[in-house]
Amino acid sequence: MSSIAVSALVVPSRRLRLAVGLYALANLGAAWVCLAVLPERFVFSVVCALFFLIAALFLLHGCTRLDKTHRIDVSGTGALRLTVQQKLGTGTAAATDTAVSLLPGSLLWPQLMLLRLGDADAVAYTVPVLRDSLAPTEYRRLRVALGALDGHTARPAAGIEIL
Repeated sequence: MSSIAVSALVVPSRRLRLAVGLYALANLGAAWVCLAVLPERFVFSVVCALFFLIAALFLLHGCTRLDKTHRIDVSGTGALRLTVQQKLGTGTAAATDTAVSLLPGSLLWPQLMLLRLGDADAVAYTVPVLRDSLAPTEYRRLRVALGALDGHTARPAAGIEIL
């Protein structure tokens, strides 16, 4: 039997950031259409444009901010550790290391892993891992290791009773 020990540094996805930026541009374009091109076709064109502008501002903030880098460590025995590194490129990196378990509802697809990880204090973390967040071999190894853990380390959510 081979070991499932993996250590992966998950960086923010460039494709996801690009998609969010394009969606922000689409909202800016919709606001421009509401205000400049077809204002007589909409009853409340200024209000519609305002909603599109607010959405565009939030999306632009989301695609330009510095995201957190995560390190996921899977030991040979199946123990999971999550390290969240904030402000990695600024010189003052703050890291928190937490023992976690894989919660039900985690998705392990070939192009995307949406990991729901929970710690002992019942705090749930959602970590999106896209193909461009890791090197291809690292992504494959992490997906196989987490697939082997699925069902073995997941704990039931607090307060849910199975009859």
